[in-house]
Amino acid sequence: MGSKRVPIVNRSREGSSAAKSRTVGKSVRGGAGRAESAGTSILASYPVRDEPPVRVTIIEDVDGRRFYNVEEPELTELGSRVLRGLRDRILHDMGLLRLFSSIEDLGEGLREAYGLARRALAPLRKRLEKLGRDLEDEATRVAYYLARDLVGYGRLDPLIRDPHIEDISCNGLLSPVFVYHNEFEWLTSNIVFNDPGELERVVLKLGLRSGQEPSLARPVVEGILRPEGYRVHIVLDVVSRRGHSFTIRKFRAEPFTVIELVSKGTLDPGIVAILWAAIQYKQGVVIYGPTGSGKTTLLNALAMLLPPEYKVVSIEDTPEIYLPFHDNWAAMHTRLSDLPGVQNVTLQAQVESALRMRPDVIIVGEIRSREAFAFFQALATGHGGLTTVHAESADVLIRRLASPPMNVPKSLIAATKLFVHILRLERGGRVVRKVIRLDETKEYDPSSDEIVLSRLIQWRSREDDWVLTSPESSFVASIADLLLTSPKEVWRDLERRATVIKWLAERGADMLELHEVVRRYMREPDKVYEEALAETSPYTYKRVATG
Repeated sequence: MGSKRVPIVNRSREGSSAAKSRTVGKSVRGGAGRAESAGTSILASYPVRDEPPVRVTIIEDVDGRRFYNVEEPELTELGSRVLRGLRDRILHDMGLLRLFSSIEDLGEGLREAYGLARRALAPLRKRLEKLGRDLEDEATRVAYYLARDLVGYGRLDPLIRDPHIEDISCNGLLSPVFVYHNEFEWLTSNIVFNDPGELERVVLKLGLRSGQEPSLARPVVEGILRPEGYRVHIVLDVVSRRGHSFTIRKFRAEPFTVIELVSKGTLDPGIVAILWAAIQYKQGVVIYGPTGSGKTTLLNALAMLLPPEYKVVSIEDTPEIYLPFHDNWAAMHTRLSDLPGVQNVTLQAQVESALRMRPDVIIVGEIRSREAFAFFQALATGHGGLTTVHAESADVLIRRLASPPMNVPKSLIAATKLFVHILRLERGGRVVRKVIRLDETKEYDPSSDEIVLSRLIQWRSREDDWVLTSPESSFVASIADLLLTSPKEVWRDLERRATVIKWLAERGADMLELHEVVRRYMREPDKVYEEALAETSPYTYKRVATG
C-alpha cells in the first residue's frame, strides 16, 4: 500500500558549530516562508524518490517552530513549456487520457510519461545543452510532473509517498497543509493552495479515488483512497468557512510487530507474553486510551500473535488491520448508506454476522456504539476478542461501556479478562507511546452491579520499567483452570514466552521470523525456549507489591 520505509538522516544542532549555523538553502513557500533565517537548523533530511530526486527537509526556526519542506526537481523554461503542452495534449486526447486514468502505479505512469516527454524535448536537445541540462534528465523531470499530476495526487503526492507521514491535513485556502510526522509530530509544510481551482481539483480527485464524491447535497464525505487504502475525510466550502478542507489518514504498509514495539519501549516482553497467552486461549482483551495513543497499532501487533489455525474475523469502519500470514481471516468493514433499497451495513450488523461464521476470535477495530453489546456478548459465550475503546482511565472506560449509546451490562463487560491502558507521553523532548498499566477483571458483584478490577502490571515512570503489582492473578488462575494445571506452571510458561520475545527483540526479528517462531512455539515450546536461552538471559517478572 505505502512506500517502503526510508531512514531519516538526523542532523544534531548540539556539539557542532557548523550545524548551529546551518541555514536552509531553499525558501519555504507560503505560510512557512518565515522559516528561513540565520538561526534555522535542519533537524532531518531524507529522500522520498530517488529518480528524479524528491527530498524532504525538516527544519526548526529560532522560535522553535518546525517546518516540513518538500523539494521537487526544478525544470528549465523549456521543460516548463513542454510540460504545459503535454498536459493540454493529454487532456484533449481521449486515448492518452484513458491510458493515464487507468494507471494506478506511479512508476508505470512515469514510464509512460517519459516516452512522451523525451519525444517532445528531442528537437530542443541543443537548446537544453546550452542551459546545461541533459535531454534524458529534463525528460525525466517533465515525466515526473506529468505522472505526479495525472496518476498521483498532484502537489500532495510527496506527502502521500513519505512513509514517515501519518496524517495530512488541509484546512482551506491560503493555509499551509499540515502533516503529522512519526518522529516530529505536527509540522507546517511548504504546500499552500492559493488557487481555489487547484484546491477544487485536488478535492475532486480525492473524492473520485475514494468513491465518495462530495456535492452540495453531501458536502461532508468519508472514504478509502484506492489503491493505497488510506482514509480520507472531505468537507466542502459550503460548510467550511476557509474553503474546501480534507484530512488523509495514512497507514503503515507493514504494520508494527510486538518486537518493534518492545524495541521502542512501548511495552516489555512480560506484557507481550501475558497478552499472547490471552489471545491464544481465547480470552477477551480491551485496549483503551486517548486519541493518537497507539491503540490500533498495538491491536494489530497483538493480532499477529494469533495461532494461524484460528478462524479470525475482523470488523472495522476503515480497513486498518492487516494479518499477512493468516489465511483463515475474514476481513469485514462497514458500508453506510441512506439510499432507498441499499443495505446500511453497520458495525453492529457485521459483529452479529461474524458470530454466524464460527470464529475463534473476533477483532473489532474500535467500538463506540451499539456494536459493543454484540462484541461483549461474544466474549461471554466463549469467543476470543480484541478491540479498542477511547477512554482516559479504567473507571471512565467501564462507565462509557455501560452508558448510552453502548449500554453494555456490566455482567457482560466482566467477560473481558484484560484491560490494556496505553498513553502518548513526552519524555526527554520526544513523544513516546507507553502501556502504563494492565488490569484484569477480578470479579463481578451482582448485588452492587460493579466490576472489581485488579492491577496486574504497572509502568514506573522514574525507572522506565514494568512491575507486577499483585502476587496473585485471576487471569493466570483462569488459564490454569482451562489447561488443568497450576498457576505456578502458567507463570513459568509466561516467563518462557517473555524470554522468547526478548530474544527476538535483541535479534531485531522481522515479521516473518516472528510468525515462524510463534508457530514453532505452539508445537515445541521447550525447543524454542532453549534456542532463546542460548543467546539471551531468561526473563523474570519484577514483583513489587502495592502497599
